[in-house]
Amino acid sequence: MLKESTELSMILVQNRQQQLNGNKRLFAWALVLLLFLGACSPKTRVLKSPDHRGGNVGGTIPKEEKPEGVDKEKTVEDARRAEAARNSVALILPFQLDKISPRTLLKEDVNRSAIALDFYQGFQLGLDELAQEGRSFSLNVVDSRDSEVRNQYVAKSEEISNAALIVGPVFPKEITSFGTHLSNKNVLQVNPLAATRAREFNLPNLVSLTPSIDVHTKAMAERVARDYKTGDVVIIYNTSDNDGRQFLNGFLSELRKVNSSAQVRSVSSVPQLNEEISLTGTNLIVAGTTDRFQLRSFVSNLEAKSSQEYYVFRVYGHPLWERIDFSIYERFGDFRPIITAESHLKTWTREAKEFKENYYSLYGVSPSDHSYKGYDAARYFGNLLAKYGDNYPEHITKEKFEGLFSAYMFDYNESWGFVNKAVSFKSYQGSSFQLN
Repeated sequence: MLKESTELSMILVQNRQQQLNGNKRLFAWALVLLLFLGACSPKTRVLKSPDHRGGNVGGTIPKEEKPEGVDKEKTVEDARRAEAARNSVALILPFQLDKISPRTLLKEDVNRSAIALDFYQGFQLGLDELAQEGRSFSLNVVDSRDSEVRNQYVAKSEEISNAALIVGPVFPKEITSFGTHLSNKNVLQVNPLAATRAREFNLPNLVSLTPSIDVHTKAMAERVARDYKTGDVVIIYNTSDNDGRQFLNGFLSELRKVNSSAQVRSVSSVPQLNEEISLTGTNLIVAGTTDRFQLRSFVSNLEAKSSQEYYVFRVYGHPLWERIDFSIYERFGDFRPIITAESHLKTWTREAKEFKENYYSLYGVSPSDHSYKGYDAARYFGNLLAKYGDNYPEHITKEKFEGLFSAYMFDYNESWGFVNKAVSFKSYQGSSFQLN
């Protein structure tokens, strides 16, 4: 393959022979960033399927003496280059290398670029694997610099004009700035990481990979409706914090769509909650708060009530509960807590272990969530491009995907494009939330 090993992978392979930590890791990552994108200019990679014949013949061969295989090789090479040109991907990420000085490399410089670097490395690895399977792509990497003005320029640039697929930018303001100035609205623009509601961008060619909070709300309402049995009561515990309001907004209407006969109570304080809990069935309590004080009051009350009377509680919570330490509560697990989650990562599977090993072997560091997301995006969209060419947008709503970290199941709206509806459920086991 031509240029399939980039400066990025070569540098990190060189350093993986010894464990990197502290200042060594900082220096290695900063050096990688500087050498990878140079002076913040776009960088193109051509990823082609391997030459199955292997090797090249040196020297000049007179025309009449050229073996027949040479012409065939040229034909195959031309076909691969043509395929790579058709499967052109523009990857727009906020490396922000314009803010880095080679003479004063600081930890914050590397941290600022970490999301972009991790996503890129995962994405590159995904395309590399597809190339090894016999497909060809060209990848054009552009530094968005986390700048709205810069993205206006990038959207109209030559590097973008020939792209069959655009992945990025990452941050919401960049996405809006780029999308509104993109001249070719027929090319899909993938929002790879932002969980912002797609309707807020209002870009018909946008593909939003990260499920927004309303997707989680709908999925949880369907789960509660499925768990509900006659005699149970659903209690919606409203709080004033922003996370709680967002998560519970629209929950009742979504629940009613699935089960219109469910008994539902809505409360906004612990005393009100205590008035509505039932001794005769299961209390399905839905709470969206992530406020530590509110959670302590809520969980401590449930522990106290369940120790006094034979109440049966089942708790449904916000996806951000995965980041909260509930081990301080002795009986939290008794409430069989359930949350929705973006991640589908099963670290114990062979595929996940192989990816982690390959990633570390190439880059000298373990993959982050952004690395997994980049890898899954490359595998899904690269495969669509290779299979369907310019018609790949017609198949996005038809082809579901179960990746290492992400799953994709898209709905389409004429105003705000493709929205991923795939979320998983995690239950509290031991001292953390785990995939069901």
